[in-house]
Amino acid sequence: MPSKQPPPPPPPPPPPPPATVLVTGANGFIAQHCISALLSRGYLVIGTVRTEAKADLVRQTHGLAPGLAVVVVAGDITRPESLLEALAGCRCRCRCRCRCRCRCRCRCRHYHHQRNDHDNNNNDVVAILHLASPFHYRLVDFETDMMRPAVGGAVAVLEAATRLPSVKRVVFTGSFAAIYDASAGPVPEKTYSARDWSPLTYRDGTHAPDAPTAYRASKAAAEKAVWAFVQDRRPSFDVVSLCPAMVFGPFLPGALPSSTSDLNTSNGLVWSVLSAGTDRPLPPTKAPVWVDVRDVALAHLCALETPSAGGRRFLLAAGTYCNQELADVGRRLLSTNFLHRIPLGRPGTRESQSHFAVDASEAEAVLGLSFRRLDACLADLVPQLYEIERMANRGEEEEEEEEEEEEEGEEFVIYNLTVVD
Repeated sequence: MPSKQPPPPPPPPPPPPPATVLVTGANGFIAQHCISALLSRGYLVIGTVRTEAKADLVRQTHGLAPGLAVVVVAGDITRPESLLEALAGCRCRCRCRCRCRCRCRCRCRHYHHQRNDHDNNNNDVVAILHLASPFHYRLVDFETDMMRPAVGGAVAVLEAATRLPSVKRVVFTGSFAAIYDASAGPVPEKTYSARDWSPLTYRDGTHAPDAPTAYRASKAAAEKAVWAFVQDRRPSFDVVSLCPAMVFGPFLPGALPSSTSDLNTSNGLVWSVLSAGTDRPLPPTKAPVWVDVRDVALAHLCALETPSAGGRRFLLAAGTYCNQELADVGRRLLSTNFLHRIPLGRPGTRESQSHFAVDASEAEAVLGLSFRRLDACLADLVPQLYEIERMANRGEEEEEEEEEEEEEGEEFVIYNLTVVD
């Protein structure tokens, strides 16, 4: 853990754009926003995924951006060789080593994968953003499906980084789950910060009673393994750990899920509140801290570029929220045609006095972040959620001529509130 390691001499910061950054788990919700931020900044990005289908989705999301390469890590992700072998085939098709920014006008759009080709760009990678981590509710074996991939995958990335001499920094994406002590309950007088740690262990994860508990244990065990690696191995690169709360926010235009059942966990929570129906009671708030995905992506960029961030751990949280607040904001955002979808609850009441607080001031001070408000976040997310539902329902309907003509004459109004950040 970062608080126990003696301060090593700081390595030089990663070179500025157009340096190359490796992003693991490139098809994930947060990772897609990180890639977008990196490309906008001028970085070259190599993203890793597990299947070719996911690679195609990432490429399409970013419009076949010339600065983006996507490679498939097909082997065991707990072995550093799996990542290194995937990187070994990442090169420009025209062999000009131009990183798709050449002056030869070769029209190369991305790199291709060719195993055992050592005429490659491995030595160009100056930083790694490790975002890949497993989680879904349909797990069968917590150790095989969650604990080993999370912990072993994180250590494998660090081990691989030691074999890439150009790497100066690794940004590890942790979670508030590695900070929060669920066994303590709400504890209204408690304020969590980056100095707190979950007491869950690897064994707690393998013997967890449910998937959420196993997930919290996997995030805590993985991050502890990262800091143990740094302390024991003293690599030439440094590490920054980011621990975001529940991550809400809009999807990138090219990455809208095909249905609301495919939403990421956090946005799925928002949808479960905003679509439950007026006559349904509001469920209790289980994870009352949140952050906007765009702020999380910016935090990764700042963690990459801020020299003083090295060797530190940051909590990323805009603050607390409750499901009543989600419902209240949603009712302000939606037109009257959709108000029947949202439980009324007790408008204006808040659960903040019965929940803990969070302190993310260190991230604001060191990384220069300014977190978005909840209403600004939902103003961009909620219209997307209802549009996803509309398009999914439309795809299930029979393509009858009368329905098509009727739809052409309708105007679909989703929201009526403009929020200025």
